[in-house]
Amino acid sequence: MPLLELKNITKSYQNTLAVRDFNLGVAEGEFVSFLGPSGCGKTTTLRMIAGFERPDGGSITLEGNDITYTQPNQRNVGMVFQSYALFPNMNVAQNIGFGLKLARRPQQEIARRVEEMLAMIHMEGYGNRYPYQMSGGQQQRVALARAIAIQPQVLLLDEPLSALDAKIRVELREEIRRIQRELNLTTIYVTHDQEEALSLSDRVVVMSAGEVEQIGPPFEIYNYPKTAFTASFIGHLNHLTVDVLDGSAGRFGWKGAEIRVQDATTVSGKQAQLAIRPEEMRLGGEGDNRLPGTVAAISFLGSIVRVKVDVGGTVLAVDLFSTRSLTLPQAGDVVEVVFSSQACWVAE
Repeated sequence: MPLLELKNITKSYQNTLAVRDFNLGVAEGEFVSFLGPSGCGKTTTLRMIAGFERPDGGSITLEGNDITYTQPNQRNVGMVFQSYALFPNMNVAQNIGFGLKLARRPQQEIARRVEEMLAMIHMEGYGNRYPYQMSGGQQQRVALARAIAIQPQVLLLDEPLSALDAKIRVELREEIRRIQRELNLTTIYVTHDQEEALSLSDRVVVMSAGEVEQIGPPFEIYNYPKTAFTASFIGHLNHLTVDVLDGSAGRFGWKGAEIRVQDATTVSGKQAQLAIRPEEMRLGGEGDNRLPGTVAAISFLGSIVRVKVDVGGTVLAVDLFSTRSLTLPQAGDVVEVVFSSQACWVAE
């Protein structure tokens, strides 16, 4: 039985449906991310788990106990907010120990737990500092320690890294994952950043317009998207409108060239949409499918170089590893885009 279970959760605000028929079971020690654009319902769902919002329908159970309408302070749940939400008039030790103080724990126990939390977030010696004396990353570490100090059954994180710069975000998300694994802490993480969701999670819940699009491990979500939204939202995706020659045999036509798709499919109509990831394509070399084109633009993206190629009026993105030995084409060069029959699929 899942530690946390949401069944048929629905939430509306006046005439706007925020969450529709949301179902999810989260196992003990699992790290699950809610991923989607702004307004998709991910934070609303998180707030219903925390008790800050009440669902219009459905149920939420924690370890078999119905907590759908239980007050937030009566749920054994810790929450970390995007805005840190530290008390400015309290020092670090007081902030971390706040929940324990509310629970009327003995002072010695609070002091010991605070020291444990400071060690866990690598901030020993910071107990007497105040929030204004720390960086954003340090403040968020303290907020995380405060949420964990009460030993919650579930940890909820609402876009906790979005206010930080890129380097600190990467460092802190690694710390969050380390702590989560060390404590075997059931965690739900809300983000609109797909890299965060894919790198952190055991499973990802992709949401759009209040509904679940797909739930699965990061590898499955990225490589085997089940809906058009998931395919387009996760990573970059190329689309080709092709003529159907023999859909069941995986044969399609593109401006006189034939494109082979390994997974045979039943396609209705004379045309179909093929989808291909940029990293599955190359410039030249061996491959089942070959499309001539002209280099339209080149973008340097750090570890990859994205080459945009115009193939008969459609621009395809081709990602190349940015090695020092890479010879870059130039805008206007005539090239050949190559990809295998396994790399593309018929998009819904």
